[in-house]
Amino acid sequence: MFLFELLTLGIASTNVDVACLPPSETPIYIFVEIASTTEQYLLNSLPMAGYLLSKHLTWDIKSLKISQDITSPIQITCNYLNLLDLDEIDAKEILFRTDNAIKEPLPVERCQNLIEKYFFNENNKDISSFRFVEIFVNVLADQLVRFSSSQFFTVDNLKLMVKETNIRKLILKTLMDGSKDFATRSIKTREAQLESTNTEDENARLGTIVQWDDSDQPIVFFNSQTPNTISALYRDRTKVHENVKTLLKSQVIGNRTKWELDDYNSMSTDALLVKLEYLAQSSTEKLNLPEYALSGDNLIKMALILLRARANIPVIICGEAGCGKTSLIAYLALMVEVQFQSLNLHAGIDEKTIMMFMDDSQKKAEKGEIWLFFDGINTCNYIGLLADLISYQMFNGKLIHPNIRLFSACNPYRLRTKSQSEAGLTNRVKKFEERSNLVYQVKPLPDQILDYVWDYGILKSKDE
Repeated sequence: MFLFELLTLGIASTNVDVACLPPSETPIYIFVEIASTTEQYLLNSLPMAGYLLSKHLTWDIKSLKISQDITSPIQITCNYLNLLDLDEIDAKEILFRTDNAIKEPLPVERCQNLIEKYFFNENNKDISSFRFVEIFVNVLADQLVRFSSSQFFTVDNLKLMVKETNIRKLILKTLMDGSKDFATRSIKTREAQLESTNTEDENARLGTIVQWDDSDQPIVFFNSQTPNTISALYRDRTKVHENVKTLLKSQVIGNRTKWELDDYNSMSTDALLVKLEYLAQSSTEKLNLPEYALSGDNLIKMALILLRARANIPVIICGEAGCGKTSLIAYLALMVEVQFQSLNLHAGIDEKTIMMFMDDSQKKAEKGEIWLFFDGINTCNYIGLLADLISYQMFNGKLIHPNIRLFSACNPYRLRTKSQSEAGLTNRVKKFEERSNLVYQVKPLPDQILDYVWDYGILKSKDE
């Protein structure tokens, strides 16, 4: 009714208030954006949209906005890609937080060309969302700032300590591969969900979901306790590339002949805890932590979450009830030594409760970084409000405090089957009506936040 009144009569009304378009000698154009949804059900649900002039927006790298702030993620990333492109990464430094920091940003066209060359390769040719570029750029830029600040990996120090002459190039390419994996994993998760809507067999649908457990890409990033050094996490050390081994070995002081990769699958809980402290805890103080059954699998999941949190990328975890989503993020927040606040969502929660939670969180953010965790976002009636918060980081029309990091958990949308041992995501709208057949009473996730979802999977028997 709102669109009908506005577009046909030029007015909009609510209760006793009426507003009209201002008189003008020139035509007033009204643009209506309709989000892409599965099988375009949102567009088809608006009959009057068929009578309007329409333009389908398509992907174009030339539409990518390039900040001219030298400290912005896109400029940080492109400055390193520029050195790589010129084959000067092992000979020149890039500084961002010193008196000798670079002063001039790269031109817009140069940045667009670099992103297209190094991100949109043959393996990523199906990417058609600026949000995927955002994930790649933000995660990589955060790593590169730490790389730039590392005293160990400066050009001069590497010449003195190691024989290899291409260590800096190896680091950059390894970090790029990891950041690409973040973005392309999101793409595969989205594609799997969309493909699953055309599959009638439920077991087949569950089998199409791409889980982060499937990735063999090692996670390489800079440690928190010793920012000058890097660590690598992996599920199978026999599949770690020689380049990664070279990077890790380059940090060894003294005899390197006895050095070997850690085996996280055979590590004790205490050894894994020490590794997690090394990765995530900034201070060296002894923390009063609750008991937690830390495993190699959970350590890797925490590292994946931490990388996103560092880059201020929202995290949405989908997994079965009781698989450890909430406890994992709460424990990681304690380890990172940040404030943590959670809100359990359900069908009966009202908008006022969410507003009060956000107002309180905004005040706490003034004191330092705070992680907000929304548990069960697809169970409440305000998922649209939460989707805007997650995707645009805006609440009540205003940007949220920059110290806020957003985390969410959702249950999978799927029907009951004889075997329910696998976790998965799907948002098939017409099956949403069959509430009695659903494993969880949930709503489909809005299309705008699917890019941030990754499948937590199920609790493994050895961890249980």
